[in-house]
Amino acid sequence: MTPIVICTTPGREMWLADCLASIKRDVIVLSDLTFELGKIDWMVKNTSFDRFLILQDSVVIKDDSFFDKIFAFEDSVSINQCPTWYGSFMGIYERKPLLEVGVPIPHSKREVVELEYKWTPQYCAVAGKVTVMFPQLRDENASGKVMRHGRENLVLENEYLIKYKGNWGQLADY
Repeated sequence: MTPIVICTTPGREMWLADCLASIKRDVIVLSDLTFELGKIDWMVKNTSFDRFLILQDSVVIKDDSFFDKIFAFEDSVSINQCPTWYGSFMGIYERKPLLEVGVPIPHSKREVVELEYKWTPQYCAVAGKVTVMFPQLRDENASGKVMRHGRENLVLENEYLIKYKGNWGQLADY
């Protein structure tokens, strides 16, 4: 079994409620102030799962068959590739490459963005085979912007999911 891990932060209960209402499967919810990498690190240190799926609380699943499709892959899976591998840190991670590459813990949103550009390619290099499930799920293909839960969001959407993206270039380019 590959667990579904939802990453959230205290104060984002409305995002989490939307996400959980869209998922008809058991999930693990991790809520703290460590950003996505902190949750990945927690999974490695506190569970024995060989692989797990990371989703942000700002994802709404439109079609439950998404899970059957992603779990059919045997190796690491990046849901998208924007701005780089594992955009928004979403996808299936494997324990062995995580142990080899290590999981850094960021202390600011800027550091999270930097690590999205620097760490995810390192993970991919160690993992070897990484499938990009939805290469078309990119910022430049967004269906628009919407106000949702008090912030402007870029909307990345396909037939399986919606990702409400709060950061898409507001921080300096890396």
